[in-house]
Amino acid sequence: MIDANAVLERPVRTFMINAVTALTPETSLDAAAKLFHEQRITGAPVVDAECRCVGVLSQTDLLVRKDRRSPRAGTAKYLLVLHGEPTLEDHVLDTDAGATGVVADVMTHAPIGIPSDTTLRLAIERMVHHGVHRLMVIDDGKLHGVITSMDVLRVLAPPHPPRDVDGF
Repeated sequence: MIDANAVLERPVRTFMINAVTALTPETSLDAAAKLFHEQRITGAPVVDAECRCVGVLSQTDLLVRKDRRSPRAGTAKYLLVLHGEPTLEDHVLDTDAGATGVVADVMTHAPIGIPSDTTLRLAIERMVHHGVHRLMVIDDGKLHGVITSMDVLRVLAPPHPPRDVDGF
């Protein structure tokens, strides 16, 4: 049995995702959608050339903000960020960038950020207060990780054997 109160006082750096798939503002929306599908993620931070988090893109943004798409053609580029530095620049394969808009058109421009020494309790409170499922972990002005509501559930929910079809 875990001591939930003790866990809630630990820093988010203990639980955050360290190797983060990040988009650029000029990544095409088609490439972002394909990347989300391939990596089974529901959102990603958006970083500039200095690895500063300038936004966040979620599946919901792709679905509900279609009217904001510009006719700009984007790139298929994304980054793998580790400890505030881009460690890999890659491209979504078999994606025609097309003129369907870019991430900057529909991203949330003011992502909620927290330092890595923030307690898990405070991170949860921020998620609830702002109605978000992910927080950007920012140290020294750069993206160092992400913590999501699923990360929190994995920490706090004790493992159980799978239930049968009836839920028992």
